[in-house]
Amino acid sequence: MKTINVNVAIFLGLISLSQAQTSISDAFKNGKWEGRIRMQYFLTDWDDNSATGKNGDDASGFAIGGSILYKTAPYYGFTLGSGLYTTQNAFNITDPEDGATATTSKDLFSRDAGSKYGEGFTTLAQLYLGYDFARTKTKTGRFLTTNPWITPNDTKMIPIAVEGIEVVSNDFLNTTIQFDYVQKIKERGMSYFDGMASTGDTPTQILNHYAGKNNPDLFIIGAKNKSINNLEVQAWGMHWDDLVDQTMVEANYATEVGSVIVGFGGRYIRQFDAGAGDIINPLVNNSDNNNKINGSLWALKTTINLGNSKVLIATSHTSNDADIIAPWRGFPTDGYTRSKTQTDWNAGTTSYKAQLDYDLGDYIDGLNTVLSYSKYDRDENKKPYQSMTNRGFANGDTNQWNLDIIQKLSGNFDGIELKARFMDQDNKPTALYPRETSNREVRLEANYRF
Repeated sequence: MKTINVNVAIFLGLISLSQAQTSISDAFKNGKWEGRIRMQYFLTDWDDNSATGKNGDDASGFAIGGSILYKTAPYYGFTLGSGLYTTQNAFNITDPEDGATATTSKDLFSRDAGSKYGEGFTTLAQLYLGYDFARTKTKTGRFLTTNPWITPNDTKMIPIAVEGIEVVSNDFLNTTIQFDYVQKIKERGMSYFDGMASTGDTPTQILNHYAGKNNPDLFIIGAKNKSINNLEVQAWGMHWDDLVDQTMVEANYATEVGSVIVGFGGRYIRQFDAGAGDIINPLVNNSDNNNKINGSLWALKTTINLGNSKVLIATSHTSNDADIIAPWRGFPTDGYTRSKTQTDWNAGTTSYKAQLDYDLGDYIDGLNTVLSYSKYDRDENKKPYQSMTNRGFANGDTNQWNLDIIQKLSGNFDGIELKARFMDQDNKPTALYPRETSNREVRLEANYRF
């Protein structure tokens, strides 16, 4: 398939923009700046580190960085946007030797080839030409996007960005239509953009198959509609050239019952093999039903909002046929059963989650807490296509507790947000993967936006 050269499109757009003689300088002069200073500290306490030869040692990482974003004012509908991001091993607090047992903290620093754990980097993750007309917005170049398959996943120092074209239209009544064409992706710990089959969550066989080759492009289209009061319906399709097709439908409904707001949600994903099965060979390598990756996933949830509290009860199930392919951090069970570090869309997995969000603003202004419990019941006889749980293991059943405490400051400290996140995770070893991977995790974060 002939690909669109995104860099050429940006160049031609910039030439058109620069040819304006009268007020192009005003577009730059009236542009908008956004800044962010960010600090993160991660600590993982393992039950058993013997497999790394560092039993008893835990993995920690401390990074300071931030971002500067700039977007010109519109000129005949055209804008130019950019985003420069950096993360650094402040004061050399992070010990490179901790990299032997690090998993989730690796994305705080550079994961480029040849980098050592704790090595900082700077990257121009956003550089795009925008064009808006009527109620339609377009971007061409490098940018952040959110759809069911790709998200910025901004839980580490630098978010995920893509290179491609995006069109988001609200020209139809009560309807939003989005189209994304993506050629390349930059992961959180990466300074450069690479092919769509190059990520850390790409199934191993696909990753190896496209190593040193041109990676297939990605096409995503979807629509959200709110024509019926209190009901949002959305439908999406994804085509990863020569590999896999997926469709997703979802509905969310909320209604008031006295002083309580009750919500119901449901999601269904269907996956169609378009060539990936021939590469993965899941019958031989993963104990699936055949060498096709046709499969499905459903998820259901109920929410209850009462005063300062919100309760979520959710469950999901992935069919026994195949893992759902999801390499770009757009988690198939997000908003339902997905919790920190967990991959629960492997074949034969059933998941459950209960969560309580509570706003403590009546006692301390700007204070919120989130407490959750999740259980993941996996088919121990199936080997996953990609890594799962902390992106490095293939354990069996998991029980996980999470507590998040978020404090937004005000007054003289307006713009500062503090987070403390705690996790206790019990992972069951299996015959296929007998290593003990249970752990506890602490994540501390401070953000200042200006």
